[in-house]
Amino acid sequence: MKIFVAALFAICVLFPLSAQAAYRLNLFYVQSRVFENGTRTKTIGFDCRDANNRYPTTDVAGTVILTDPNGKIIKLNPVYAASYMETDVMYDAVNGQWQWDTPYQYANYTADIADPLITGTYRLKFTDKEGEVSEEKFEFKQVLDLPVIPSRYYRLHINPAGDLIWEWQAPDNILPTIQTSVRAWIDYFDEKQKLIGKIWVTLPTHIAYLSIPRATLEQILPAGKTFELGIYLRANDNCNRSYSKSIMQYAASLLK
Repeated sequence: MKIFVAALFAICVLFPLSAQAAYRLNLFYVQSRVFENGTRTKTIGFDCRDANNRYPTTDVAGTVILTDPNGKIIKLNPVYAASYMETDVMYDAVNGQWQWDTPYQYANYTADIADPLITGTYRLKFTDKEGEVSEEKFEFKQVLDLPVIPSRYYRLHINPAGDLIWEWQAPDNILPTIQTSVRAWIDYFDEKQKLIGKIWVTLPTHIAYLSIPRATLEQILPAGKTFELGIYLRANDNCNRSYSKSIMQYAASLLK
């Protein structure tokens, strides 16, 4: 009996039953955001992964501290976005094709801050609930007045092949020295309005449409009862974004 207890103790020490994975920072950014309704925010965002490059399925944040370029410490209360399936799509401007990546489980954190954004290096110190500490830095360059893509020009229709076509008006008043791109998103929700998945489409600023194949629509529609569609214009250094108003659509209106 003593031998059994000793062996069991050794197993528990080597392989603790309640042990959780340690998470370290992966992505970190500081942004000035402007919205179509005129609202402005100063937002930080970050995500974290474990040693197997997996994102957390529950909130794993312990303490999160932001330090601005002047050395001022800002304690944060970041909001955890519940885990969901994410699909990334890129537009290949050379070949004129949409490149769909394999969906993966994703989660991230965001927090708005009251302090004015200043040029320089921001540092983020993240301690997870297991005590794992990691740090990242981000170079914030400047606040820009990026134009907002008007949501009133959204046009949704199904083409003869059954694909969803979404069109909008490309912005035309961007400074030529600012490198930008557009990201469009489609969030899909279940009947209880729980987020199931998100499709992110990244494309050149002058490309003002995207296409979702019929097969993809049929795959996600049984799970997603409603959809939210929106667009933001971003500076490619990730310091600034301008958000168009998002719109909600019922699944039945997208696939007939």
